[in-house]
Amino acid sequence: MWRLLKYFFISLLVLVLFVCVSIGIVLNFIFTPEKLTPIVEKSANEYLNAEVHFDAIELTFFSTFPEFGLEMRNGSVVTKAFQDSLKQENVYAATDSLMSFKRCRLIVNPMAYLSRKEVIVKELRLEEPQIYAYIDTNGVPGWNVMREISVSDTTVVETDTIQNKLIEKINVRNICIEGGKFVFDDRANELYARLEGFGLKIDGNFMERKADLQLDVKAKNILFWQEGNLLVKRLRFGLQTGMRLDRDSLLYVLDKAVMRVNRMKFGVEGRLQADTLNRLLDVDLAFGIKVPSLKTLLDLVPETVLKHDENVTVAGEVLCRGTLKGKYGKDRVPVLDARFKINEGSVKYAGMPYSLDKLDVDLEGMIDLQKDQPSFVKLNRFCVQGTDVDVDLNGRVDQLLSNPLITANVKADVDFSILPKIFPIQEGVTLTGSLNAGLKGKVLLADIKNKNYGKLDIRGGCQLKNVLLASEKDSLSLRSKSVILGFGTNMEDKTILQEKNLLNGIFGFDSVDIQWKNALTFHMDTSYVKVKTSPLRDTTAVASMSADIRFGWIDLSMGDSLRFRMGNSTANFALSPSPEDKKLPLVKAKVNMDSLRVRARGNRLRLANAGFDLSGIPDRKNKRQWLASGVIGFKDMRVYTPLFPLRMRMPGTKITLSPGHIKLNGAKLKMGRSDLLLTGEVYNLAGAFLRQEDLKANLKVRSNMINCNQLMKAMEVGAANRMNMKWGTEEELSEDELSDVDLATDSTYVADSTMPVFVVPPGVDFTFETNIKKVLYGKLELDSIHGKVVMQNQCIELSDLSMRSMAADVRTTMLYKASGKEKAYTGFDLRMDDIDVGALINFMPSLDSIVPMLRSFDGLVDFHMAAETDLDSTMMVDLPTLRAVAYIDGKDLVLMDGETFSEISKMLMFKNKERNLIDSVAVDFRIKDGMIEVFPFLVEVDRYKVAVGGEHKIDMTFDYHISVLKSPVPFKLGVDIYGSLEKMKFKITKAKYKDLFIPSKRAKVDSAQINVRNQIRQMLQSARK
Repeated sequence: MWRLLKYFFISLLVLVLFVCVSIGIVLNFIFTPEKLTPIVEKSANEYLNAEVHFDAIELTFFSTFPEFGLEMRNGSVVTKAFQDSLKQENVYAATDSLMSFKRCRLIVNPMAYLSRKEVIVKELRLEEPQIYAYIDTNGVPGWNVMREISVSDTTVVETDTIQNKLIEKINVRNICIEGGKFVFDDRANELYARLEGFGLKIDGNFMERKADLQLDVKAKNILFWQEGNLLVKRLRFGLQTGMRLDRDSLLYVLDKAVMRVNRMKFGVEGRLQADTLNRLLDVDLAFGIKVPSLKTLLDLVPETVLKHDENVTVAGEVLCRGTLKGKYGKDRVPVLDARFKINEGSVKYAGMPYSLDKLDVDLEGMIDLQKDQPSFVKLNRFCVQGTDVDVDLNGRVDQLLSNPLITANVKADVDFSILPKIFPIQEGVTLTGSLNAGLKGKVLLADIKNKNYGKLDIRGGCQLKNVLLASEKDSLSLRSKSVILGFGTNMEDKTILQEKNLLNGIFGFDSVDIQWKNALTFHMDTSYVKVKTSPLRDTTAVASMSADIRFGWIDLSMGDSLRFRMGNSTANFALSPSPEDKKLPLVKAKVNMDSLRVRARGNRLRLANAGFDLSGIPDRKNKRQWLASGVIGFKDMRVYTPLFPLRMRMPGTKITLSPGHIKLNGAKLKMGRSDLLLTGEVYNLAGAFLRQEDLKANLKVRSNMINCNQLMKAMEVGAANRMNMKWGTEEELSEDELSDVDLATDSTYVADSTMPVFVVPPGVDFTFETNIKKVLYGKLELDSIHGKVVMQNQCIELSDLSMRSMAADVRTTMLYKASGKEKAYTGFDLRMDDIDVGALINFMPSLDSIVPMLRSFDGLVDFHMAAETDLDSTMMVDLPTLRAVAYIDGKDLVLMDGETFSEISKMLMFKNKERNLIDSVAVDFRIKDGMIEVFPFLVEVDRYKVAVGGEHKIDMTFDYHISVLKSPVPFKLGVDIYGSLEKMKFKITKAKYKDLFIPSKRAKVDSAQINVRNQIRQMLQSARK
């Protein structure tokens, strides 16, 4: 027996292994994704009037054991319902994309097909689908993708079916959609809905002619538009229902449906029936809330506000019901009708000294999206009465879907201190104060949107006294001594043509204090707003209105990120029709304030005695954007920002604003050690600060002193701060730390001779006409600077800039470009006349390396140079990239003791080895590929007249030839000097330069200067493009 069992289990194990191996071979070698994907795609495209695509299709077994599964990844379905059948090629629009999904899995029962030829899909799961249900203007839906079968095809199919049916039955039992997005776009009725976080579950035999299904639909957020107007947003939806399905009559009946809208729970019942011939859906649904008692509604109040107490006595009848009836199709939308009522309600909590004696609510509404009937919402009555509580409201909104007209009547007399004695409010909540209100209004919503406030019909008043709302749990406190709101409309006035005034009102309060945790602190002294309108002469125009405003001291703090303080201020506002278009409002404002201080994330602004005289009008193309103009003036303004960490001050300035730009007329600006007097215009200031667009300026600049060292470091530090802000790593400075930040004290940066690369900020397009008395740059001091400076595309261009430096006249044209701190590029044409040799070397330290012999001369020279080169991170010349031509002219120079010529003076036995006069010298040289070529030049020194020429390499080795043309020796000779300064060698040779006249290479130098200028201009123009 044991042996039989042993053989049986071994045989069973072998069989199982054989089946598993066979299935593995089938899955991995026969039905591979590479072979299966094109087959399924081809079949789907044949049966569907759509273009179907999958990245991969895989047959599964072990992950779906004991069933087989079909897993599809990254699929898409594009409908061909709107394609022109006469055209051979398919041209798709965005509206043709019916569905796409990340993953789809079908689990099937193979044994049912093998035994009964039935296809049983146990589960169809879609993950993260994007579904787009589109209906065109003719009412044709895009999801009709099943191909129509012709009569001849039907005959063939029926003949084949009689002989041998491949599939007897299809059964789909479970459909699941997770994490989807569903869009319904009905162009025929101008309806658009978007469901985010969409999910769907269908349990039951979905393919039966008559079936009982269970549906579960949910959406985390629903947005709904009608005719371009957003009607619904931030709506959470859920529906659980049974559904009886009859495919023969296309009837769908809801059974025990429960609908959740946000926190409200509704019951739904009714039927849907489709009419495929006329493309209509007949809708007949009823919904409502089953409210056993008023306590059910009290439980909907958040427990953070009102305790849920079971010991409450309630009375009254609650009714909430509605219907959705009509046909849905082309130019047909069902009508929504709803009503909510509470009759003779009352509430009494156990242990509370007072009760709510009366609660009556009657609210109804109807919405017809087709506008065949007027849509409205009507509050017939809202009445609340109790001890020291009396509120009575009624009103309605007509023309709900076109131009809403709001009519309301409010009467209220409430003692807030009584409310905690009626309701079990959470512990730690304090309510005191009183409300007395009596308001009537008739307001057209279009008048508010169009800023036509003068046409508002509001009358009555509202007063709050000694109000305190405090919550210990939420650390919230709101306190005000008195708040008054009063309106008068259409009051009789025999002095005007219409004999009636329009809207007049006042809004004021005596002290307001708000405290919320450590995140918000707000205080405002006594303030008021008076509003008055003028009589209408043209009823189609914007009504004129004026307002007088007075603000007391305002102090606002939002944690450590924002601090706003404003002194006593007055303002006058006027609204009137625009002269160009009487339907557009023209707003004028005059504001005067004692002081203003703002601090936000390290930025600081201080204004003293500021005034604004501005006017604004909406842009005709974009009415949300206003075009402002006017004048802003102040006695003193001080600004600090981490993006440019220098203290800035503007005393006594007026700024003229125009749409798109501001105008400066002699505006004084002091930045650290630098001062500016600016005249000109700045463009797109708002776009630069709010939308990171380019900031443009065209200014004339006058200055007594510009400290470039300080300004460049401020820009460098500001650029680093900008990156920190971009990545969210900035550390905000405290008020004391900000007061200590002043780059004027940074002497180490100024004293350092190796300056870092200055990166021109992006998004800046400035043009300056300069007249500057003094500029400090590194160790250089430049005087009397005149010329044009352009900053654009991270480039700086100097055009024919003239200045005086170290008792020398300088003229230059230059281009500087640096996009990063690693290196920069510059090209320039420089002319310096009558400059001391030592000052020249200090002005251009790199020249000492290029022409070492200059250190042996003392006196005044003319220096002209045209060059282009890269600069390293310390702003030093990268010699291998240097290309330049230059010449140096000098007269009455003194030959000093130097590293090279001291040796020569000893060897040639000069009379004066310490100081020798040179009548004149003209040196022309060219630099290319790290080689300095010195053209032959004539020098007269001591008893000698010599011609010198040669070359100097980047490794500081040289090879010069000196031809002695006149000397105590009665014959001509030559001296070759070569090697390096440490190992210099001499050799007597024949004179290469035998003529007393040495031809100058200056024409070549001048030509090179012209070429460099042209190249600079070409590079700048290409950078601008």
